[in-house]
Amino acid sequence: MLAPQENRFQYLYFTLSGLVASTILILVYISMRTSLNERMRIDLDGVQRRLIYEKPNPHWAYNNSWRRIGNASLRHEIYSAYFDVRTNVVGKVVLDDEQITIGSLRLFAILPERLRDSQVSCIVRYADFSSHEIVAEEAGAMHDVHNNSFAAWSIMCPVHVSRREPLRLPQAVALSYASNRLSHLSPTFIQISYPRDISQLFAKSRPTISMCVGPLQENYSNVLRLVEFVEMYRLQGATHFYFYYVEASEEVQRVLHHYQRMGLADVFEWNVQNHLQDLHYAGIVAQFNDCVYRANVVDNHRYAAVVDLDEVLMPLKHNTLNEYLRQCDEGRTAGFVFRNVFFYRKDSNDTFNAPPHVINRLLYTQSKVRRTLEVLPAYMRSKVVVNTRAVVEMGNHQVYRTAPGFVDHIVHPTVGLLYHYRDKCINCKMVLIVDYSARRFGSLLFDRVDNTCLEVFRERSGVCELGVDKAVENSIKKQTTIPPTLTQRVTKSV
Repeated sequence: MLAPQENRFQYLYFTLSGLVASTILILVYISMRTSLNERMRIDLDGVQRRLIYEKPNPHWAYNNSWRRIGNASLRHEIYSAYFDVRTNVVGKVVLDDEQITIGSLRLFAILPERLRDSQVSCIVRYADFSSHEIVAEEAGAMHDVHNNSFAAWSIMCPVHVSRREPLRLPQAVALSYASNRLSHLSPTFIQISYPRDISQLFAKSRPTISMCVGPLQENYSNVLRLVEFVEMYRLQGATHFYFYYVEASEEVQRVLHHYQRMGLADVFEWNVQNHLQDLHYAGIVAQFNDCVYRANVVDNHRYAAVVDLDEVLMPLKHNTLNEYLRQCDEGRTAGFVFRNVFFYRKDSNDTFNAPPHVINRLLYTQSKVRRTLEVLPAYMRSKVVVNTRAVVEMGNHQVYRTAPGFVDHIVHPTVGLLYHYRDKCINCKMVLIVDYSARRFGSLLFDRVDNTCLEVFRERSGVCELGVDKAVENSIKKQTTIPPTLTQRVTKSV
C-alpha cells in the first residue's frame, strides 16, 4: 500500500518541479527578449538621431481639409498625416545592415465603423513622384463612436529606410484598401506634415501651452464668449490656439482671423457637412487627435489643453495653469485630468465686480458665480491637459493610449477643477455653492476683452455680440450699457 502512494508523491514532485523549471525558463527567455528589445531600441534611437533629414516640401502651408477617398458614393474621407519620429510607438522596428526604422506616419480619416477590409495600406509618394506601398501596422476606429455608422479612424504606417541609399522622406501619402477599388487605382494623396523647422525634429519640446478647441458648428455666433475664452486662457499662460469650424457667423470668423493675424491662432475649415448625421459630434475625436499631433509635430508645444469653448481649466492653488504645470509636471505624465463642475446659464447673473467703464460687462466667467457642489468622477465630462509627446490616441474626455512609460495624473478637486459653463443644465435641482475663483482674473480680463472687441468691431464701438436667443438677449441688453464717458473716449479714438 505504501509503495504506490510513495510513487504518486514522487510523480507529483517531479511534475511540479518540471512546471517550476519550465516557468523559470520562460521568464528568463522573456526577460532576455525584453532586454534585447530595449537595447535595440536604445541603439536605434542613437542611429536615428545621427541621420540627416531634409523636408520634402518646404512650401507646404499646413492647411488641411477633408478630401474624398476613391469612390465618392462611399463617403470615405481623409484629413491629415503626420510624420511621428517616436519609434517607441511602433510595434515592429528594424535595425540591421539593410534597413532602419525612422518613425511612422499617423493618418486621420472618416471610414465606416465596421470596415470589412482586413488590411489597409499607405501609398507614400516622394518629391520625384516615385511611390511605394506600406502595410499599416495599426488601422481602426478610435473610441467614442457612440453607435454611429461612421467613425474617426487612426492609421499608423511604419517608415523604414535603406541604410545603403541617401535618406528620403515621403512628401505625400494616400490610403488604399480592397473594398474601395478606386483608393488604389486613383489614390487621394495628402501632404505629410513635418516640423516647420526640420532641424527641430529631435529638439526638446517647448514648455508652452496650446489650446485644442472643439469644432465650431451650427453657425456658431457667440462672439463675446469666444473672445473671453481666448483672453482667459492667455492670462493663464496659453500661447497658441487651434480652431476648427464647421459653420460660424461672419462676426466669429472676423475674431478668428484677428487672432490669426496676431500669430496666436491657426484656423481650419472642418468640412464634415456630409457626416453631421452619422458621425459623433462632427468628428470631434478626429479633430482633437489632429490637433494634438499638430501641436506636437508641427509646432513642438509640450502641452495641449483639450477643451470646448464653454470650459475653463481652473487651478485653485496656483495663480495660472502655466504655473501649475511648471511646478507639478515631473515629466512622465501623459495627461492632467481636471474633474468637472457645472455653472448654468439659467442661473442669475452677478455683475458686481464689473468696473463701471466696461463695455462688455456680461462675461460668463465673471457673471456666473454659483457652481454645482458635486464634483463628477474623473473621466466623466472631465478635460485634460496632455503632454503631446505622450499621446498616441486622444479622446474627448481622456487619453486612451499613451507612449510607453507615461501615465495620467488626476488633479485633486482642491488643486484644480474644470469649470463647465453649460447652456442647458444636466440636473437643474443640483445643490449649488458660490465660487469666486475665476474672479481673480476679472480686472485684466475685462480690459483685454474690451480692447479686442474694440479692435475687431470698431464700427460698433467695441461691442461684442453674444449670439444667444432673443429671450436671453433682451435681459442681457439691460446690463450691457456703455457709460457716456467711455462712449466719448471711443468716439474720439475712432
